[in-house]
Amino acid sequence: ELKNALRSTPKGLESPKYTVERTIECEGPLGGTVEIRRYEPYNVATVEMPARDGSGEGSSSFGGSGTGFSSLAAYLFGQNEEKEAMAMTTPVEIRAADEGTPTMAFVLPEESTAKTPTPLADSDVRLELVPERLVAVSAFPGLVTDEEVARQRAKLQEALPEDVTVLNAEEYSVLQYNAPYTIPFRRRNEVAVVVAVDGAASEEAAALAE
Repeated sequence: ELKNALRSTPKGLESPKYTVERTIECEGPLGGTVEIRRYEPYNVATVEMPARDGSGEGSSSFGGSGTGFSSLAAYLFGQNEEKEAMAMTTPVEIRAADEGTPTMAFVLPEESTAKTPTPLADSDVRLELVPERLVAVSAFPGLVTDEEVARQRAKLQEALPEDVTVLNAEEYSVLQYNAPYTIPFRRRNEVAVVVAVDGAASEEAAALAE
């Protein structure tokens, strides 16, 4: 557990499976790369979270989701109809948009897919299958602030070639892989958007709309 405080990607925690289809070198002061990943389908538990006031330098709308995190952790660790505890996974995903209520999601262990525990009747936890999809991802270390997320979104958008289309420019996800006690410069954070390549854009958009 303590060793994970020094790791950018914690060991022993299940993550969604994906393949990297392309790596794009980024120009500009932020540098780094953008990955185009194809994710296999996976299941998540989600909960809506109130947006925080992200005013002020260094503030974050993504880190103070204590209520949402607690609800999802309680579900994962056995507060469900079957009283079945599941293993912790990574990353924690916050789905956001320029307008609307953000949502927090926990990945569910693959072994629970066949019979996913049912959320309690009075719970605000919802279950969802995330379909196979193509995602563009920009990784960055440190703390997740509103300013840094905005910088990474801009970097990602500028790095994408003409044959890669963002399906909804207002929607994005922030992925956080580490426990709060992880040393900031070792943290693995990512900003992700759903994309399509070439003529697949219309097919991907139609599939997401279903």
